[in-house]
Amino acid sequence: MNQEKIGKLIGEIRKEKNMKQSDLAELLGVTSKTVSRWETGKYMPDLSLFVDISEILGITLNELIQGERIIGKKNKDSIEIEMKLEIEKNKYNELLTFFKTENVKHVKKKQHDIYFSPENPKFFGGEIDDECIRIRVEKNKYILCYKKIYFGNDESDIHITEYETEVSNLEATINILKGIRINKICDLIKQRDSFIYKNMFEISLDLVEDLGYFIEIEIYDKELPIREANKKLLKFIQELNLDITKRNLKGYSYLMYDKLNNN
Repeated sequence: MNQEKIGKLIGEIRKEKNMKQSDLAELLGVTSKTVSRWETGKYMPDLSLFVDISEILGITLNELIQGERIIGKKNKDSIEIEMKLEIEKNKYNELLTFFKTENVKHVKKKQHDIYFSPENPKFFGGEIDDECIRIRVEKNKYILCYKKIYFGNDESDIHITEYETEVSNLEATINILKGIRINKICDLIKQRDSFIYKNMFEISLDLVEDLGYFIEIEIYDKELPIREANKKLLKFIQELNLDITKRNLKGYSYLMYDKLNNN
């Protein structure tokens, strides 16, 4: 995380809301001098305050962590509170062993996804990549999927439209897409170990070919209020000794696209 960017964003939005540094400090239980140090980039806000800061300023947790206004991807009817982080191999093995010995529900599978993009307009490489065409290969089953994210003024307005259908012939389907100038972009193969932990967290440990090791943690309890869910997620990340600065805000397909195109 870039503390200068985070501080600058806090200062900009505070001023937009006609708040004094003392106003923000009072709401957070800190001193005006502390807020000033954040905004000048001298200090980073304590991680325990991130949820409160984002709520007071009316921005997402992702935006605060990035230090810039970004567009979160959340379904209007089914909000997902999750974080994906890049991890080292030894940490991956450590977590895999830990969750296996916890006697929790464990599902292991290998996934092969093929991503496509029209020639114009392209789905990849833009400032905001909000569309996706994918074929998921599952043994002898092929699932064709189209997904689009619609953005509103805030997270409550964002919704996702997704259509899936099973196709019987992979090669023919790829040729049909190619015929209408929708071309293959990349293959993405990953080994995923999923766990449900304490009926609170859904853990996915992913080994993605050519990209490395990742952990995705999602709040399993969908009834939790967003604020409480984010606090539990951040606390759990700290308990696992994970580095939040390694958070990945892009999907695997976009990471693979960037790698293949040396971005």
